[in-house]
Amino acid sequence: MHRFPVSMLRDHATRLFAAAGVAPADATIIAEVLVHADLRGHGSHGVTRIPIYLERIVKGAVKAKPAIRIEPKAPALLWIDGDNGPGPVVSLKAVDAAIDRAKEQGVCAAVVAHSNHNGAGSFYAERAAAAGCLLLGMTNAPPSMAVHGGRQAVIGTNPITFGSLPAGDVPVLADMATSVVARGKIVEGAKRGETIPEGWALDAEGKPTTDARAAEQGVVLPLSGAKGSALAVMVEILVGVLSGGRFAGSLGNLYADFETPQDIGHFFLLLDVARLMPPADYQTRLSALVAELKASACADGFSEILMPGEIEARRAADLSASGIELPDNVIRDIDEAAKSVGIPGLLAETSATGFTTI
Repeated sequence: MHRFPVSMLRDHATRLFAAAGVAPADATIIAEVLVHADLRGHGSHGVTRIPIYLERIVKGAVKAKPAIRIEPKAPALLWIDGDNGPGPVVSLKAVDAAIDRAKEQGVCAAVVAHSNHNGAGSFYAERAAAAGCLLLGMTNAPPSMAVHGGRQAVIGTNPITFGSLPAGDVPVLADMATSVVARGKIVEGAKRGETIPEGWALDAEGKPTTDARAAEQGVVLPLSGAKGSALAVMVEILVGVLSGGRFAGSLGNLYADFETPQDIGHFFLLLDVARLMPPADYQTRLSALVAELKASACADGFSEILMPGEIEARRAADLSASGIELPDNVIRDIDEAAKSVGIPGLLAETSATGFTTI
């Protein structure tokens, strides 16, 4: 394993996507979204995604330079055609447009069609918070999860994100799949032949498994049974059915289908806090809530009450200083992807400025 400075990883990723024909500014957006996930400790959505993102762009499954179209449908409602562009690029343009409209109208909903995998939703929540807005975000995904009571992959893990202005130095940011665990963690575990906890997944025969490779061939299970299943269906309606794009089984597979566009959908609801109360008052009230919750008694085995997103924010602060550690298999995959666009491998390119061997 090796540890890399954050700026080094971000710059390397930017060069790779630019070499594949992505506009420089858009290449930077993709790199920032991926590195953001690694900083928060969610490696399944981090730079490990570079190879598949790059392969889909190189093979034309994703447009390097999409003509993204933003259509106002009402004063506080936008419909965005992502034109099969990179998910992070499409999503950020949608969120920024929704922020602008929320600042005018107080609230804005943006429904996005014809996009692709957009990385960690927390990136867009932080963007909204910096502009003084609350964000509720959703995205769908190709089927990898059973609905409650089933054993077939018929729906995606369909994550939901909620982001608030922080309470002082404490973030309040929830970013979670509607499955027990993000499927990317199973995919990464399968690459390394690891075991997974009981209750995460079923194998191809519909039997519970702790083998990541068997789980990858089977299905991940919904969070809290019927509750997670219901949330996943809600997301599919808002981002798949309502957007006019594909949904459920008709979505293109990220890893196996390089002919069919993924046609991922997104939904972003932005609310401008200042339209309801002065942001300082909101943060005072939020801080009071957070303080009350944090002062509650800890259960056995816990020494502190943490708010949603707090542990990720601490991790990001630590890794920004110490660098991001990547497993050898991820480095090899990124280096193979670099060869496909004529860029030196990660270790070769960064050796001049140094890295720490773990």
